[in-house]
Amino acid sequence: METFDTSHVKNIVLLGHAGSGKTTLAESMIFEAGLIDRMGKVEDGNTLSDYTDLEKERGNSIFSSLLHTQWRNYKINIIDTPGYDDFVGEVISALRVADTGLLLLNASVGVEVGAELIWDYTEQFKTPMIFVINQLDHETADYDKTYLEAKNHFGANVIAIQYPLNQGKGFNCIIDILHMVMYQFSEKGGKPAKLPIPGSEKERAEAMHKDLIEAVASNDETLMEKYFDQGELSEEELKLGIKKAMINHELFPLFCISAKNNMGAGRIMGFIDVVCPSANEMPPQKTIAGEELICDAKGPASIFVFKTI
Repeated sequence: METFDTSHVKNIVLLGHAGSGKTTLAESMIFEAGLIDRMGKVEDGNTLSDYTDLEKERGNSIFSSLLHTQWRNYKINIIDTPGYDDFVGEVISALRVADTGLLLLNASVGVEVGAELIWDYTEQFKTPMIFVINQLDHETADYDKTYLEAKNHFGANVIAIQYPLNQGKGFNCIIDILHMVMYQFSEKGGKPAKLPIPGSEKERAEAMHKDLIEAVASNDETLMEKYFDQGELSEEELKLGIKKAMINHELFPLFCISAKNNMGAGRIMGFIDVVCPSANEMPPQKTIAGEELICDAKGPASIFVFKTI
């Protein structure tokens, strides 16, 4: 069995309103890593996460499920949580041990009440957060509306890393403004082709890239000075700046995907590996409602223990 040092172990929790696609994203992440040979479907009752009879019958998560995947020499531990507020205790427990949260938003609906309730807890825990706009293949998907709602509900520090070129039924292209490249997927999803950003999108992509740089620089004095001096930051400087701001709960990157069609999961896993904090980069403990969270980072993976205080 392969072992990983703590810097190569990332602990994430999938969050979101019921139906936002958390379980499907987990399935896509594990499939994309080659750990399973086909993706299960919630409606077919054959996903790795929703394995109990009651969850299969209801077609939604009731309990948090612990899964894992691997991506480029990193291990990613995944906690898939329920979306209905009846099971919010499962969400709170997962947030206590996660180093990064992924809050999924349904592109065809926008920000739903479940996402707002969950956000309140992430604010209490100061959890580093990523937003993921999912279901961009839906015929009524509206990225711009969902992104604007995210900023209105969760603050101006929600900042786009990606936007879709052709949302809706034909969705297969993502513009990445951190890497400044276009990802084009085949009908089967999976690994995309990396292509230049089309001329028709260059102005928008460059404007959003500038917004990203300014958002990162505004949270780091050194980067701000360098940006003023040179008018640009390197990709590596941006990644380091984003990581620092995420740890401080000051910046929330936003990605876009179609989990069902396995489009975009690999890019998110790469970001989790390289940018998101590992347990040994996070503050040593969290104190919530009379409990102290102790992280033992001596072994091949992080071990979490709760102690009443």
